[in-house]
Amino acid sequence: MSDIALLLRQCGSPLYVYDLDQIRAAYRDFATCFAYRPLDIHYAVVCNHNHHILQALAACGAGMHANTPGDAHAALRAGIAPEQIMYTGSNLNAADLDYLLQQGIALNLDSLDQLRDLLAHPRCPAEVGLRLCIDDRPGNRIGVSRPELQQALQLLRGTGTRLSGLHMYAGTNNLNADHFLQAFERLLAAAEALPDLRYLNLGGGFGVPYQPGQRDLPLQQLGQEISARMQHLSEQRRRPMGLILEPGRRLVAAAGTLYMQVISVKERPERRFVGVDSSVANIVVPSVYHPYHAIEALTPRGPLLDLPTDICGASTHSRDFLGRDLRLPALQPGDLLALKDAGAYGYAMSSHFLNRPRPAEVVKDGASWLLSRRRENLDDLLALQIAEPLAL
Repeated sequence: MSDIALLLRQCGSPLYVYDLDQIRAAYRDFATCFAYRPLDIHYAVVCNHNHHILQALAACGAGMHANTPGDAHAALRAGIAPEQIMYTGSNLNAADLDYLLQQGIALNLDSLDQLRDLLAHPRCPAEVGLRLCIDDRPGNRIGVSRPELQQALQLLRGTGTRLSGLHMYAGTNNLNADHFLQAFERLLAAAEALPDLRYLNLGGGFGVPYQPGQRDLPLQQLGQEISARMQHLSEQRRRPMGLILEPGRRLVAAAGTLYMQVISVKERPERRFVGVDSSVANIVVPSVYHPYHAIEALTPRGPLLDLPTDICGASTHSRDFLGRDLRLPALQPGDLLALKDAGAYGYAMSSHFLNRPRPAEVVKDGASWLLSRRRENLDDLLALQIAEPLAL
């Protein structure tokens, strides 16, 4: 029996598995593409907050990018020092802001109102960053505009808090180096107005090619171009300017696999429907976040069939497809399938939709296997339901 079959027997199916050695290698490959120093690489916790992944990346030298207070909490619980965490997000309420400031976590804010909230807080820090809206399209809600940046500088004048950094975001799963560079040029232009500038944050969005034959992001070229621009900026300012990068899926996507078991096979004249014990509640990515994940059959049963195959989830939900129009070999109930590149936005976006317990998570570290999160059960679906009287 294979290792995966044994894991499924012990931990249940479906099952997430992450390879920590592959994540470490991805971090090293990413870091070597950017020669500029000083450089900080902050892993985007939102992609996958498994604490073994956070710890492995921190041991490689990574800091953490928190998109929410929950991301920051996950990093802190994993043993990451507060000074190694930077928050960049939107619409913190008073409790969220207070939590982050109590922890001593650096902030990049994205609105003038949030800046006012910060300045009114008794723990207001000496430095703050802002996320710049580098896209002029009217529907883009994230970040401050160039005119708002000038207003922010006015708000900060005389407060004792300096605007020391600017952050940008070039879009999710970006495979176009020119898109990054165009956005970075806008960031550089906006930074000219900041006398106390200490760092520029290129953000995340470093894509991975999910589709067969899809062209990869030319990361080496991008790193050279960004490094050259940062070197020029440091020479202009006559002091070293920090560069911060926030990769997420680039580090973890390929290291994660969702394993599942075939439950039923329906062969029709023009299509085959293969039912599995997973669903879009376990990994919403195929139907919501992007359209394709490779799926491999782990039980060899001959060559690939020409009959188009749909991988169908364990529900009657009309969009519960984990794969469409695939070419797979002959399959029968009990066979195992592997949904690839599931390390980012897989478990992180899973839910109790369809009232299915979420899978377990296992990490592979060298030759060792470790159960990192137990499989949920039916009682877990109802665990937070209570009947507590409220006095109004």
